[in-house]
Amino acid sequence: MANVRPPAVAGSFYPSDPAELQGMVDTLLEQATTLVTPVIPRDVGGKPLRELVALQVPHAGYIYSGVIAAAGYQLLRGLKPKRVVVAGPTHRVGVRGIALSKAAAFATPLGELPVDQAAQSYLEANAELVKFFEPSHEEEHSLEVQLPFLQTVLKGVDFKIVPLAVGDCPPDKVSAALQTLRQLPGEDPSDTLIVISSDLSHYLPYDEARQVDAITLTQALSLEYPLDPRQACGSFAWSGMNRLARKVKLQAELLANANSGDTAGDRNRVVGYSAVAYWKYNLPSSQEGIPDEYGSRFPALARRVLEGAFAEPRKEPQRSVTDFTTGDPVLETLLDAPGAAFVTLTKSGELRGCIGSLAAHRKLGEDIAQNAMAAALEDPRFPPVRFEELSELRIEVSVLSEPRPFDRNPGETEADYLGRLRPGVDGVILRKGYNRATFLPQVWEDLPQVRDFIDHLLRKAGLRPTDFDAEVQLETYQVQAWSE
Repeated sequence: MANVRPPAVAGSFYPSDPAELQGMVDTLLEQATTLVTPVIPRDVGGKPLRELVALQVPHAGYIYSGVIAAAGYQLLRGLKPKRVVVAGPTHRVGVRGIALSKAAAFATPLGELPVDQAAQSYLEANAELVKFFEPSHEEEHSLEVQLPFLQTVLKGVDFKIVPLAVGDCPPDKVSAALQTLRQLPGEDPSDTLIVISSDLSHYLPYDEARQVDAITLTQALSLEYPLDPRQACGSFAWSGMNRLARKVKLQAELLANANSGDTAGDRNRVVGYSAVAYWKYNLPSSQEGIPDEYGSRFPALARRVLEGAFAEPRKEPQRSVTDFTTGDPVLETLLDAPGAAFVTLTKSGELRGCIGSLAAHRKLGEDIAQNAMAAALEDPRFPPVRFEELSELRIEVSVLSEPRPFDRNPGETEADYLGRLRPGVDGVILRKGYNRATFLPQVWEDLPQVRDFIDHLLRKAGLRPTDFDAEVQLETYQVQAWSE
């Protein structure tokens, strides 16, 4: 292939012999499995609840930072991006903005990786401070050292690279450039994967470096920007990534962190390294529901709200069950999304309180917490729950789908109309004027006959069975329910 950028640091940052290099990369990836095991939770339909959008990895010699980089790269196994954007700093020849390369491919001892020139041309035409500038690429190692990892974990995948040498460039311009590459016409954002190349602090004593790097990582994981170049040599690219992550609501996860004093150097002057994953979390659709592995934890979280309220009655109760989560980002994402829930309390098999929301009007975690308190203390059918009763209560949390109108078809008889209700599946909301009531699908267990179910629902709404007429409006919904 003509116009190929040759490797500049093979034989120094990593082995120049192809077999030796491949063996070293494979070993580093294997070692990285002891640092982090990739887990991609899925909903009940098998759809991933999170997808990898970007990585931040270091770019020192492989004996120093290779295992930390590998902790990030192992997440790419099984992915099939069309392109990988590799954005890193300019150590040799600086540039104001972002430098592109006209090379048709970048070579390593493992072969050549084609450059996505079409994407680069589109970027140059649609983003500011972006230009073709070859000198910034010719001897730059921050991008090159990432390529053997990509060639290994994406072996067999037909992908191209977009190498971005990021010089002095504001976070908003870097963020805009990265977003432009994720929004290429006719493509999906998931077609583009981003790799940010950056080390942490440079040449500080070991203990001081650990303190400085801890501060930097706290800022990075909180998606703060701009980062200071003294904190991270790839701060311009990394700051732009954090700005993009905030804009498109990504979450950052620290995969691994060390410095050269931990790997292959002395501790008098060290360089810090980290691997950070940027995830997009996908909430399950209403058709797919909440995975049982997460929903099954809702009753225990509701109990903790009640226990906390009774333990310290003068203290304001927790407003959300997320106060008790353990940093599980999927669980927190589910609970931070709008949702409607009912909390049902039973004692010795008898109802002791049941309060809920028919439509999502606050975060699901808040709805569960508030309805747990209301079911215990505010259900008008029962006296407030006493502290000594808590251990005897069984808590059930039901999460509702969005209610849908259940309309009568033209010419349909009442029996045929009600006969379309699905016992055990449909929760029913009944409205007539200012009167309203609902039964959860669980009520079908006690009232399996449709007419009995509707008659009792009319009574709950303050109406008589004979009041069922054309003015009555029904809505149906489904629930996912989890009990202790």
